[in-house]
Amino acid sequence: MLEKQRNEIDELDKQLVELFEKRMALVTEIGKIKQKNNLPIFDESREIAVIERAVSRLENPMYKPYASCFFKDLMEVTKKYQISLIEK
Repeated sequence: MLEKQRNEIDELDKQLVELFEKRMALVTEIGKIKQKNNLPIFDESREIAVIERAVSRLENPMYKPYASCFFKDLMEVTKKYQISLIEK
């Protein structure tokens, strides 16, 4: 009964992992640029703009608070990763 939907989620998760890796590769480049130019990891206005832009692309407004949470968490992960790059 749930097998079809679970298989679809598995396929979407595969795509999400691929996109996550691409995003993290770009985050790595950005982190190196920030380090080289002595720029801060956290840019609140940029983070807010990224989240708002992503949430504005939703077709279903009921997902807005959850998408906002998802992107906030994603931004937290990328900040932590960039910090780990600089600390090396």
